[in-house]
Amino acid sequence: MLEEEEYKVYGYRWVVLTVFGLVLAIQNFLWLSFSPIESDVQRLLNINSTQARLLALVGPFMFILVASYAGSLSDRVGFKSSAGVGVIMLVVAGIVKALAPHLTSSATAQYWIYLAMQTLGGTGSVFALVNLSKMPIKWFPEKSRAFANGLTTMCNYLGIAIGLPFVTAIASIKEGADNAAISAGLNRVLLVNCILMAAAAALYFIFAREEPPTPAGPIPEAEEISLKESFPRLMRSSTFRALCLVSLLGYGIYISMTVTMEKIMGFHGFSKSFASLVAGGITLGGIMGAAALPGISEKIGLRKPFLILAALVNIPAILIIAYIANRPVDLLSGFIGGFVLLPALPITFTIVGEMEEIGPRLAATGVGVLLAVGSIGSVAVPLLMEVFARKQTEMEMIDYRLSLVVMAVMAAIAVLVVWRYVRETGPKVKYKESTSQG
Repeated sequence: MLEEEEYKVYGYRWVVLTVFGLVLAIQNFLWLSFSPIESDVQRLLNINSTQARLLALVGPFMFILVASYAGSLSDRVGFKSSAGVGVIMLVVAGIVKALAPHLTSSATAQYWIYLAMQTLGGTGSVFALVNLSKMPIKWFPEKSRAFANGLTTMCNYLGIAIGLPFVTAIASIKEGADNAAISAGLNRVLLVNCILMAAAAALYFIFAREEPPTPAGPIPEAEEISLKESFPRLMRSSTFRALCLVSLLGYGIYISMTVTMEKIMGFHGFSKSFASLVAGGITLGGIMGAAALPGISEKIGLRKPFLILAALVNIPAILIIAYIANRPVDLLSGFIGGFVLLPALPITFTIVGEMEEIGPRLAATGVGVLLAVGSIGSVAVPLLMEVFARKQTEMEMIDYRLSLVVMAVMAAIAVLVVWRYVRETGPKVKYKESTSQG
């Protein structure tokens, strides 16, 4: 236990962060149970490509529907209870999916069970993820919260990065495999993911604590306020409205880059495996950036420059990937773009918790709204990019290049929005304000 001003910082915070981070990572395994083997699942269940894709898309879609409510619940009852609700949903979804092949032999019935459980699991993920910043607010001192936000976000990104190859490896479905082999591979994936989620849940309920014996930093008194009351309060802030737009653009750029990569690299004459490597490089860069940049933000005491950097660097990174057919250059551009783009998420969450009009008490509600808006971007922007490409009259390569140009323009808009409308909330500015008032 270390002394920091009038607050005490407890070493147990790392235990709480570890078990919560484990939940954030493993929940992605459940969401990704079908995506890496989508073609095989489609064949096994005798469904069309849209139905197969829905198994992956229904999870992110739930963020649009329930993230704001989940954040409001966290602000009212605490992070452990609200995230615990999500953990229970995830465990139930994992168990039912693992049992589904043994409960019915009907492919149609299995599909609808899987879809229902992906919906339930996606809802559970929302209740867990809205606490990305709420847990650090409870357990970490004020000057370390951006760093802790970066670690919780890194756990989420790490789950995505590991989950994709993990599912493929566990399934071990070879080219031309028959339905029996596909079924066996899928069953292994569902069973292993169920066991991992149950283990993560057990550790969470055993070791997670709502808050330390004494506060780690300034936290206002509890405030009973419904989403109906808190949402207008959030939207009255020009900074928060700007962060909503930035979240929508940022999510849209990240998802659009990853889903478009196969086509762009194909036009460059590169293989699908290299396209996956570039897309994975974006996420890997984001993981490393989330571990590093929020901590640097704490050291220099500023938040806003990192949001500007995230958008500014991605303008050339996107254009390089669109127009330069060079393997090392494209791979490096994807990595650097992800390194600065994805850490913008925890830094944005930190800003929300530091805003006077929102602060720690309504932080989870703010995060929930940002996740909901960002999820709209992650669904809408890729669809708009596809429509944009199809409506062009020139050759297909130019179409997708123009789609990426649009994304670069979106990044430029984000720079202007942050520069003009986002107010700096970092410790450096707060210190200047306090000394000037003194």
